[in-house]
Amino acid sequence: MPVNIILPQWGMGMNEGQVVKWLKSVGDPVSKGEGLVEIESTKVNAEVEATSDGVFGRSDIAEGATVPVGTVLGYLLLEGETESDLPAAAQTATGTAPGPRPADATSNASGRRRTGGKVVATPRARRLAKQLGVDVEMIASGTGPGGRITEDDVRSAADGAMESTGDGELQPSERIRLAGMRRVIARRMSESAAAALVTLHAKTDVTTSIAMQRELVRAWRKDRVRPQYQDLVIAATVRALKEHPLANAHLVNDEILRFDEVNLGFALAVPDGLLVPVISDAGEMSPLDLARQVRELARRAKSGELSPRDMTGSTFSLTNLGGYGVTNFTPLINPPEVGILGVGAVQDELSLGAGGEVEKRSMGYFSLTFDHRAWDGAPAAEFLSAVTSNLASPEWMLS
Repeated sequence: MPVNIILPQWGMGMNEGQVVKWLKSVGDPVSKGEGLVEIESTKVNAEVEATSDGVFGRSDIAEGATVPVGTVLGYLLLEGETESDLPAAAQTATGTAPGPRPADATSNASGRRRTGGKVVATPRARRLAKQLGVDVEMIASGTGPGGRITEDDVRSAADGAMESTGDGELQPSERIRLAGMRRVIARRMSESAAAALVTLHAKTDVTTSIAMQRELVRAWRKDRVRPQYQDLVIAATVRALKEHPLANAHLVNDEILRFDEVNLGFALAVPDGLLVPVISDAGEMSPLDLARQVRELARRAKSGELSPRDMTGSTFSLTNLGGYGVTNFTPLINPPEVGILGVGAVQDELSLGAGGEVEKRSMGYFSLTFDHRAWDGAPAAEFLSAVTSNLASPEWMLS
């Protein structure tokens, strides 16, 4: 029996993927583990690999199409099998030939796909249509498998409605469709905003941490790693996560899932989007090891070498806008995580010393957003205090 090529789920937050490029043509020999199709999803590009040796039989989903996790993308033929063994096609590789229609499916005069007299649209497309005020019954045709109406079809209909407005309406100079990485980011941020989010802000004296950073320059020189302020913050956050397990958790449906293993995601700006590589098992690493891993993941991100494993499994995340001069902000959590730490700028301020003298001190700004459904204000504040205390007294980083 031919082997299904199925869109896998890379990470708990992945619901769908876009077929970017088919890497094989019909009749090509395939080895187990060889890449078959490039997929973009959850802010990362990855390849679906062959699960066995065989021959590429057929691709059923067109390049550019977005489909749910678990969709059969195509088929591999095993030894002795031919194209006649393949099931009936739902869609060809080019997406031009429709598949077999269910007994209750019909097409109306305008070419709209109907089942039982109702236009067939994905649930996401119907939700988006309601938000944009689009009547799916008026969309002429769908571009999804079997003529289903997709979110892109709804957006196109909404764009058409805007273009048909009368004179005097404000006309944009450019329309940029949410697609690929930008579309995934938009969906993830919408999911985050749907949680019961609360943000706490804190300012702490990091003068000693800045001095520690200079001391670590000498300590890490032989390892050719130059410490940055973010390295100290990451180490302080990981230490606090080990001490406060409420922060190191996921909220999935009606369950809070706490983890002993600390996997820290850190936001990384790239052209046209944002990636969140993950430092796996960060709780077992020294500050130097954490700094090394950050640089390696950043290198892979810039060269396009991040794998799905590099992007999934985080238990808590951190994002840094200090380099832009931002002090306080409201970071959005990365579901299903229950918290994210925003790192603001370090600013020199005048402060009264213990003896009443005026001193110049370095002050760091931090913003913790947490999901109040899983985590209450007091323990969240205690976690934030632990992070700032770790930075205010950073001698532990040398041990």
